[in-house]
Amino acid sequence: MKWRKIAFLIFVAFALLWLVARAFSWGACSWYGYQTGRDTRYAAFIGCMVKVDERWVPRSELRIVQ
Repeated sequence: MKWRKIAFLIFVAFALLWLVARAFSWGACSWYGYQTGRDTRYAAFIGCMVKVDERWVPRSELRIVQ
């Protein structure tokens, strides 16, 4: 029974760490949009998206598009 509690606590710790990382990524994406004056949004499994020529492009691929 004790190992179940430990496993549960480890799972909760990883879940909280993941949520904090997602919140930080969302904030960094929002800050990038504020600093550059571009429209940005955060997509859950893609990351920061930037609006370029009426379409959304991942921020990591911006050099390819420009």
